[in-house]
Amino acid sequence: MDREIRIACGQFAAKPGDAPANVARMIAYAGQARAEGCALILFPELIVTGYLAPERVRPLAEPLSGPSVRRLAQAAGQIGIAIAFGMAELDEARGVRYNSLVIVDSSGQVAGVYHKMHLWDTEREWAEPGREVLSVDLGTARYSGWICYDTRFPELARLGALAGAEVALVPTAWLGPGQEWALALRARALDNGIFCAGADIVGPDPALRCRGLSLLVDPRGQVLARAEPDSEGIVCATLQRATFDAQRGRVPLLRHRRPALYGGLV
Repeated sequence: MDREIRIACGQFAAKPGDAPANVARMIAYAGQARAEGCALILFPELIVTGYLAPERVRPLAEPLSGPSVRRLAQAAGQIGIAIAFGMAELDEARGVRYNSLVIVDSSGQVAGVYHKMHLWDTEREWAEPGREVLSVDLGTARYSGWICYDTRFPELARLGALAGAEVALVPTAWLGPGQEWALALRARALDNGIFCAGADIVGPDPALRCRGLSLLVDPRGQVLARAEPDSEGIVCATLQRATFDAQRGRVPLLRHRRPALYGGLV
């Protein structure tokens, strides 16, 4: 991990089903984040289409070779910033769909893709669960990540930390109490001695109400930056290598693990 990295979370109310309009807003916020010195910006779960009912999401899924990823990758290369975002992904070869986190790096290449492992009930109607932990090196740091409901399963964050992650990227459309989201994300950071960035969608639909509760958390579980609920825009924070090293040195959780005792977990 670099001595310091500045990253952003972007949040807004996605225009339902209008990928070109939503991608345009993402690109604008990415430019703003770069102007503020950020190396990466994270956007919420399913931000490309909006977090919609299953029957609306299903036909909107796009392959990684589709127009939304191509346009965002091109913008990332032009702006010089990594862009991470949630989308409904179509695997054309297998004929299945995923609730995905896609990361394009600052050269405009797809650097990593994660498929949500723990699907919420309605997501099971259109998406297949993923099976692989995300681990990607963007040069500035090694990143892992997961999506929304995955945050409630501490095993996944631990697997990312064991793979060397220093920063976790967590897009969400948080439908539950906001205090539970903040507590869960802070706990995953503290549990593993990692930074966590969580970008939450703004969802005014009463049936799928999301408040835009984006936040960035350090390895001590302390909040570095937090968006105003229901606001649109970006929130930024600088992640310090010194904080990471100090917490790992003070509380060496990964070194003190005793895996031989954990068989009951599986």
